Amino acid sequence: MRVQVLLFALYREQAGQARLQLELPEGSSVADAKALLEAQYPLQLTGGLAAINEQLAQPSDPLKDGDELAFLPPVSGGSTQSQVTANDSFGLTHQALAVQPWVDWASDDPYGAVISFLGTTRSPNKGLAVTHLEYEAYPSMAEKVMQQIIAEMRARWVLGRVALWHRLGRVLPSEGSILIVLSAPHRPEAFEACRYAIERVKQILPVWKKEFLPDGSYWVEGHAPEGHRL
Repeated sequence: MRVQVLLFALYREQAGQARLQLELPEGSSVADAKALLEAQYPLQLTGGLAAINEQLAQPSDPLKDGDELAFLPPVSGGSTQSQVTANDSFGLTHQALAVQPWVDWASDDPYGAVISFLGTTRSPNKGLAVTHLEYEAYPSMAEKVMQQIIAEMRARWVLGRVALWHRLGRVLPSEGSILIVLSAPHRPEAFEACRYAIERVKQILPVWKKEFLPDGSYWVEGHAPEGHRL
């Protein structure tokens, strides 16, 4: 059988290509595809994630002919991918992130608390000057994961409106890379939900960060969730 393989960020650079076809025996699993790729290309996929047709997969999950199999490095914590409803707004953008318009959007009479979080580029980082960051994403999957994170938040807390946006491309020091704004009837759930959102983004959102220093650059890796690590 034949599967389409997508590689992102560090994995794409190691293999020298972003997309390839892989021939596998019927009944092969994600782990089998990983082993074959590591044998054929200068790749080290251990510690990352895999997704079958834009859904996170485990190493033992079976593959079928025509599947799209993406290998995703541990997440770091042109067009805009976005979804906007009456109470939820989320997506990826190359535009600067502005907090106040989303605070205004999230504020309404029933909500006693509006929380905002803006994650910015820090320089120096670990004692080294950072010239800029570059963010890369798996856009179609990232949008689904953002929707999943918001659904998880709403299952745990009573919330009003939720905005979750992430920058792509070049982000300079002090500029925002991720924006979370949400409203809730009371402040405890607002604080808890905002903290939950940023931690889940750092765990599972397929967005990767490359940090540029005056003398080089490197991919910043986080930790894949248990049960999905390759």
